[in-house]
Amino acid sequence: MTIQEEIINHKEGALLVMASAGSGKTRVLTERIKELLKNESEKFHVLALTFTNKAAEELKERLSDVKNIEKRAFVGTFHSFCLEVIQSHGYAINKSVQPHIFEKNEDRTNLLIQVFEKPENWDLRKHYENKDAREKQLFISNALTYISKKKKQLKGIEKFDFLDGDNEKELIQKMYSEYNDLLILQNAMDFDDVLIYAYQIFSDRPAIAKLYRNQFKYLFIDEAQDLNFAQYELLKIICNGEHRNVMMVGDVKQSLYDFNGSDYVYMKNNFIKDFNAETKKLNTNFRSSKKIIEVANSVYADAMQGSDSIVTGKFKIFDNCEDEKAEANAIVEEIKKYLKQGKYQEDGFIGDTISYKDIAILARSRYLLKNVEDLLTQEGLPSYLKKGSDSLFFDSQLMKIFDLGLRILINPVDVLHFSEILEIYSITTNISNLNNLSGLEKLKSIHNFITEDDKVLYSLLLESWTILNNQNKFNLREALVPIMSLFEVENIFKVNEPYEEYEGKTIDENTAIRFDIEELEKYYSIYARNTPAELKSLTHFKTQLSLGLILPEKEENGIVLSTIHLAKGLEYEIVFVLGLDDGSLPFYKSKQSGGKALSEEKNIFYVAVTRAKRALYLSYPKSRTMPWNPYSIKTMTPSEFLNGLKELEN
Repeated sequence: MTIQEEIINHKEGALLVMASAGSGKTRVLTERIKELLKNESEKFHVLALTFTNKAAEELKERLSDVKNIEKRAFVGTFHSFCLEVIQSHGYAINKSVQPHIFEKNEDRTNLLIQVFEKPENWDLRKHYENKDAREKQLFISNALTYISKKKKQLKGIEKFDFLDGDNEKELIQKMYSEYNDLLILQNAMDFDDVLIYAYQIFSDRPAIAKLYRNQFKYLFIDEAQDLNFAQYELLKIICNGEHRNVMMVGDVKQSLYDFNGSDYVYMKNNFIKDFNAETKKLNTNFRSSKKIIEVANSVYADAMQGSDSIVTGKFKIFDNCEDEKAEANAIVEEIKKYLKQGKYQEDGFIGDTISYKDIAILARSRYLLKNVEDLLTQEGLPSYLKKGSDSLFFDSQLMKIFDLGLRILINPVDVLHFSEILEIYSITTNISNLNNLSGLEKLKSIHNFITEDDKVLYSLLLESWTILNNQNKFNLREALVPIMSLFEVENIFKVNEPYEEYEGKTIDENTAIRFDIEELEKYYSIYARNTPAELKSLTHFKTQLSLGLILPEKEENGIVLSTIHLAKGLEYEIVFVLGLDDGSLPFYKSKQSGGKALSEEKNIFYVAVTRAKRALYLSYPKSRTMPWNPYSIKTMTPSEFLNGLKELEN
C-alpha cells in the first residue's frame, strides 16, 4: 500500500500529513473524504475547513461528484463556518443571528477615529491630534493592527509601545474597549469578531459545542501551517479533548502569514501533543520538472523528491539587468519567444500549446510588477493582476450611497454608515432625534436636507430602498429598476459629472453607474442561483458579500501577474520571479528583524520557485528607483536566496 493509500484509508484517530509542494496533498485530502462518505447509509457528517474562499471552492469542486455532498459535509473557510455558528446560535450570547459585519478597513478606521474624537477621551486624543496626516494614518494603522492581533490571540491587553507615557497599558485598554463598545452599540462586528463570537458560543454553551462534535464525525484542516491561535483554540473547544478524528494537511516550508498571527507550531507541535496525532509525509513532487526540484532542494535541503518526470526543465537567472525596466524587458522578450515557439520543447520533448494563462510573473510586493505590466500592455500581450479579494466595490458615488443605504435598511442603528451619507451631502444636522426611526424612515429624512439638484437622483435611490423594504421575497433586480431608469435617453443628462479614472480610462458618472450595476447584478445572480430560497434575504446577501463568500465566475486568459502570497497553491507551466534584490526579497524590515521574520521570507521564495512546472526564471535589477521618490535611484545587491543557484542554470 502506498503512503497515499494509507492516508486515504485511514479510519480513526488524528492524522497529520506533512506535504511538500506539488505532492498532491489536496487530492489526498479530498480522496479520503470521498472514501469516508462512499457508504450512503452512514449518517455522519464531515467538516472541512481552509483559509480562503477560492481554496474552499476548489475543495467543493473536487468533491462535487459525491452524492448529496452538500448535506453530508460542510466545506468552507473558518470564517464561513463561524458565521454559520453565529447565525444558528448567536442568541446564546445575545448576538444577532444575522450579524452586520464592518468588513472594510475604512469602516474600522472611521470607528477608531470616533473613539479618539469623543470629548471625554482627551487622554487618547493627545497622542493623535497633533500628528500630521501621514503620522495619523500610521498611528491608526498601528492601533488597528494591535486590536486585530489581540482578537486573534483571544487575549487581554498587554504593554504596547506605540503610545507614549507611563499609563499606556490603561490607554490601550480604553481604546480597545471603546472600539468594541462602538461596534456593539451599532449591532455590528468586525472580521476578527466572527471567530471570537463563535468561540464564545462554544465556550459559554458547551452543549452547543457538543452538538457540533456529534454532528461532525471527521474534521479536516487544509493548509494547516496557516493556523493562528484563535482558529486552533476553536478546533480544540469543538473537540473538547475527546474527539480525535481530525486530519491536518500542511507544509512548514509554506508558512507565510506571521502578520496574520499564523504559526506552524499549532500544526507541527501542538496538534501532535494535544490530539496524539500520527504523522505521515508526502515528499514526492508530481508537479515540477527535475531542474525546478533541484532549485527547491537548494533552498531547503532535501525538501522533496522528484517523480519519474521525463522533463528536465529550464532554469535561468537574469543577472545583468541594469534597472527595473531592463528586468521587465528581459522577461517580456523571453515570454515572446515561448509564444512564438507555440509549445514547450526540450530534448525531443514537446508539451501542450502554451497559452497566456500558462505563464505567471510573481513578485514579493505588488508595486514591483508595475514595469512589466506596463511593458506587456505596450507589446499588446494580455495580462491580468491577481487580486486578493473578490469583494464588491463601487466606483460611482450614486451606487456607493445606494450601498450605504442598504446597510441602514438592515441595521437602523448603524450610525457609522448613516454618518457617511450625511457627509456626502454635507449635512451637519444633529441626528440624535432620528435614533428611534426605522432604517427607511432615516433614509427618507435625508431628503429634507439636500439640494433640489441632489433630490432628483436621491428620489430614485429612495424608490429602490422602498421596494427592498416592502418585499416579501428578496429580489434585488426589481429594486434596481428605478436606478436603471437613468439610462433611458431623456434622463441621461441628469448625471453628467466628469469622473475619475476607471481601469485607466476617464469616464463620466453615468458610465461608472452602469459598470457598478453590472457588477452588482453579477454577484446577485450567483447568490440567487446558489442560495436556498429559505435563506434569501437582503441581510443574508450583504453578509455573504462582507465575507467574500460570493465568488464571481472569471475566465481570465492573460499572463498572470501576482504577488507570491496570492499564488500559493497554484501552478503554472512557466514562472518568472522578479525583484530578487536585497530589500525586496528578503523584505528589508524582515531582514532587520531577523529570526522568524527572515525565515518566513525564505518560505516566500520557496513558494515562488515551486509554482513552476516546466521552466523557472529568476531576476533582479542592479539599480532601483525608490517608489517614494522618482529621483532616488539605489544600487541593489542580489538576494541572499540566489546564493549557489547560478550553477544550476541550464
